[in-house]
Amino acid sequence: MNVHQRRSVPDTVLGESRNQLRLQSRSKYHPKGNSSKRYRFDLFTVLIWLFLFVVVSIEFLAFKALNHDTSSSSINAKELDAANGGVENGHEPTRRPTTKTFEPTTQARRWRVKAARKDSHENSFFWKTHVPDPIPPLPPDIDPETGQTLPPVVAYVVTLTKCPVSRTGSLDGAAVLLHSIRRNSYGWVPMKTRMNQSTSAQFNTSMWPLYGGDGGRYRYRAYAIVDAEASPEISTSHGDCARYLQRLGYIILHRPPLVPLFEITSEFFNMSGGNEFFNEYKNLGYFGKERSLSGPFARADGERADKLRLMMFNDGCCGYAETLKLHVYGLAEHKLAVHLDLDSLILRPMDDLFDVMLGKGTNEGNSNITVPLAKGPKTKMPDFTRSSDAAFTRDYNQVKSPSLGAAVGYQGGFLVLRPSLEVLERFRDILRRGEFILSQNKTKRGWGGKHGNYYGDKTFQGLLPYYYEDVAPKDEHNEIELDRCVYNQMADNPRKSTHKYPRATPLDPKAMGFRDTKVCRDGRKDCSDTDCQRVHPKDTVTTHFTFCKKPWHCSDGLPGTVADDTCKGLLREWFAVRRELEDYWMMSSSSDKEPSYSDSETLSAVQEHREGLSGHYLGYCKATEDSKAYLRLVEPDNPKTAK
Repeated sequence: MNVHQRRSVPDTVLGESRNQLRLQSRSKYHPKGNSSKRYRFDLFTVLIWLFLFVVVSIEFLAFKALNHDTSSSSINAKELDAANGGVENGHEPTRRPTTKTFEPTTQARRWRVKAARKDSHENSFFWKTHVPDPIPPLPPDIDPETGQTLPPVVAYVVTLTKCPVSRTGSLDGAAVLLHSIRRNSYGWVPMKTRMNQSTSAQFNTSMWPLYGGDGGRYRYRAYAIVDAEASPEISTSHGDCARYLQRLGYIILHRPPLVPLFEITSEFFNMSGGNEFFNEYKNLGYFGKERSLSGPFARADGERADKLRLMMFNDGCCGYAETLKLHVYGLAEHKLAVHLDLDSLILRPMDDLFDVMLGKGTNEGNSNITVPLAKGPKTKMPDFTRSSDAAFTRDYNQVKSPSLGAAVGYQGGFLVLRPSLEVLERFRDILRRGEFILSQNKTKRGWGGKHGNYYGDKTFQGLLPYYYEDVAPKDEHNEIELDRCVYNQMADNPRKSTHKYPRATPLDPKAMGFRDTKVCRDGRKDCSDTDCQRVHPKDTVTTHFTFCKKPWHCSDGLPGTVADDTCKGLLREWFAVRRELEDYWMMSSSSDKEPSYSDSETLSAVQEHREGLSGHYLGYCKATEDSKAYLRLVEPDNPKTAK
């Protein structure tokens, strides 16, 4: 066939050939075929990403609006407050939204503000049908059998604000903490003595704690201050934590915030009805209700009325609910009270501190009654010739810019005090005044323009220093700042690190990737006398698992640092107290009021939960640094159920 003949091939044949080539080409580069479906799929993906971008952008703009100090705004807060009747009428003035800030109004509230208000109202309206639990009568001061005078009963208090769905190990922390209190208090019979008196099987005493456990000079009672959101009366899982604490032996005390975060209104719930306590609670006011309209503690121009409330709602670990800890001051039936976080442990009795706080021996001028004091720049020498009102430790790890004059909060996981209803009411007044200054100048930010610019500054950790150092009448209190390497020991490094966050001193800085600087966190030139990461557990009275991480997270300590031995020693002691607790429950009779192990299935489960890693874990972890590898404490089959 010649060229001209080839050109005469019919168009239909050529068209089929072209179609075949296009199909081959499409199958080569687009094996899935249908281009229209591919186009629709790509368009759908683009729309999804566009939607996500819009949502994130809106969230970011809302966050900026709610957290931006609008000092450049032309709105004058004081003038608007005065125009709306100020705060004396019990209502915060509302303000029109501007282009530079969001001011919540009755007509339009952003969802963040509304969510915070609703949460506050739900908490407040719980008290429409409930009242705070009374303190049960204390046991007699005289032994009815011997006629001897018994020592005071110290109140040990924990706070439960919520019962999270994922609560791996935290409830074990409550059980182990309570046992560490019990074994270092008056009336405790040492475990080895119990074992010798018991006819039950022998126990591996090498697994028991190395320190304490011989009782103490003071009796104890354990309380749990419970928020409405964690009440044991809640039938769902949200009430499980408080119910478990009851079974362990904690006395549950329902308590509301000293004043509501937001004013109680009918915005979400019906105001009619309610018990007498609810009506009284409404009349207490709310946070910031009595804040001055002028002067140094007034809101800055352009500062929104709800801005500080929102910041307190999200402050620290637990938000405004953290102020529930202040109710420890209300335990006036007790001469002494101790507030501890659930991740704390008592290694030895605190008897010496209790003696000092009660002024024992001062009539004879006994100057030998002392306790280890802090060595920081803000430490004041207490007067050991008279009783003391509070003992605390400071948390220099939260100081962002160390200096001798930098604001330092009290560590919120440890506080020993003499309860006082008068002091409790002073804290209520502080909250009503709401004198936390939101200044752009960080040195003038905080309670009274002094106590702020650190973690938890708006609630418990900032309120305490503000009260004792600024509000309380001069010389009325005789507070003690304790050596934080002995009490509330966290094994922390006194120096700043080149790492972004506080870190222990590395043994090999090059390998670890960070090193210590010469900057002391307390502002001094030499802070080697407060190097808690090098303090042996034998010199510790109480510890707080923060830097060493939680035992129920199967912490491996801090390998590669000088703090590793200290942390492993403290972690081992926690697991040892847990081991002793289990053996104590095995020794206890099922007829006792105390929890106990008695069923064979329970005892088998306890043994199975001891078959993990050796070392400082004592068998309670299957792997390191993994909370899922933690083997939970088996619940006693004969729990204490009485409230």
